[in-house]
Amino acid sequence: MIKNTFTFIPGIAYTTERYLWEKGIVEWDDLRKRSSIIGSDKTRRRVIDDYISKATEALDMKDITFFSNNLPPKDQWRLYNEFKDKTLFLDIETTGLSQYYDVITLIGGYDGKKIKIFIKDNNFDQLKIIEDYSIIVTFNGKIFDVPFIKKEMPNIKIPPIHLDLRFLLRNIGFGGPLKKTEKKLGLIRGKEIEDIDGRKAAILWNWFLKGDLDALRRLVQYNISDIVNLEFLMNYCYKVKLEQEILPYMHNNVGQQRLIEKEFNYSIPDSNYIIPEISIKESKRLIRIFENDKELVKVNRKKIKTTKIKINGLIKKIKEKESQPLCVGIDLTGSEKRATGVAILDGKKAYLSLEVTDDDIISKTIGASPELISIDSPLSIPKGRDCTDDNCECRKLGITRECERTLKKRGVNVYPCLIQSMQKLTLRGMKLANTFREKGYEVIESYPGAAQDILGFPRKKIDLDELKVDLMNMGIVPFSEKEKVTHDEIDALTSALVGYFYLAGMYEPLGNLDEGYLIIPKINNIDKDTTLG
Repeated sequence: MIKNTFTFIPGIAYTTERYLWEKGIVEWDDLRKRSSIIGSDKTRRRVIDDYISKATEALDMKDITFFSNNLPPKDQWRLYNEFKDKTLFLDIETTGLSQYYDVITLIGGYDGKKIKIFIKDNNFDQLKIIEDYSIIVTFNGKIFDVPFIKKEMPNIKIPPIHLDLRFLLRNIGFGGPLKKTEKKLGLIRGKEIEDIDGRKAAILWNWFLKGDLDALRRLVQYNISDIVNLEFLMNYCYKVKLEQEILPYMHNNVGQQRLIEKEFNYSIPDSNYIIPEISIKESKRLIRIFENDKELVKVNRKKIKTTKIKINGLIKKIKEKESQPLCVGIDLTGSEKRATGVAILDGKKAYLSLEVTDDDIISKTIGASPELISIDSPLSIPKGRDCTDDNCECRKLGITRECERTLKKRGVNVYPCLIQSMQKLTLRGMKLANTFREKGYEVIESYPGAAQDILGFPRKKIDLDELKVDLMNMGIVPFSEKEKVTHDEIDALTSALVGYFYLAGMYEPLGNLDEGYLIIPKINNIDKDTTLG
């Protein structure tokens, strides 16, 4: 298709290009011979001849740089068939969705023949092979995959052309998530991975670090399904864009026939083509991952660096600052009709309960004589606002505070404090915090979801049981009034844990003096592969 393209030539845009096709000028040589059709200006004709010569040389040399510099991004998909043998289908897995806090755990690459798997702290240095390719194909990679890679490997050179299928597929009528598009086109994943998404992939990595080898196998299988499916989707997208955007404008039958013969000489894979089976074996210190009988990668789990924080380490730091390790965490609800989780974290022991009324919460909290109270609720409103009423004149000053904007920029999902669904919670939180402060207690605002993201724990909606396990693995001993610990109690415990980070001096305040601060754990000053405790 690139030889039928003229938009890399200065002065030729889509309208002119389609005009040329309609007149039977469908390839570069056609335009060389009949360049007078778009004007008699000799300078312009020399420019056309010069750019076609450069394009021909670049294509002969398989040098895609000329096209990446001159071809409009909207048309770069047209390069795919000519550079298919220099194309890499790429997908990454991470510990979460935040480029600020999370890291890459696994990278998969597929060039249509061979699969390459790269594992954190094992063979990421070999990812330099990406520089051997001219095109990478991803799904949402311009927003997610490539920024992650550049953050962790700033010196790596990304191929000149990046085709992001999220936008190409949307252009031909397939918007939405990757899995949804796959199903529409008949791509069927194996049952063991059909329910896995990016967040569940992070859980699988966590399970692997705890000794579950099958979790690593499933993670690799999931990643390979992604990259192999990308080839099918790219081929499909290329074919449909040709049919929708190019052929209708080639009214000259000879031109159409020439393009069809050239571009459709390969077949799009059947939607039910076989995804390679992955197996895994462990021998001595190495884990070996196989695609059918071919070894893909060796993994040394001991090389993988992690940050381990134990409750004893936090307690020690708190005592060094001459404070007492006693904090109450409150996972507040918007009204007294729903129970609120309360956690009294006293040393390693966590006493969990559900309280309903403000009086019950206050009584439970004060009865513990805490060093600090940590509340999961907005405890202020945006600067300049004097109420939460949407009809008030002060509404023009917005519904979001600086701390919420900061978290959003870091990729952490958070709700503005004054959207309608949060207004009652915000008012209740502010009232409760004022009551405690009037009684002489120090109160901080916390957000369990952000803390869990930073600590590498799954949020309760992703995997509540795994969240409980991760908190207990810190050395916390829970005691609950209920037979089954609820998600409200777990979030209250996380809030209390944020209080420990605050008392230990391992925190970051987000916000400003006018609005107050949201406190989050700060662990990036701890060396990786370090145990605090």
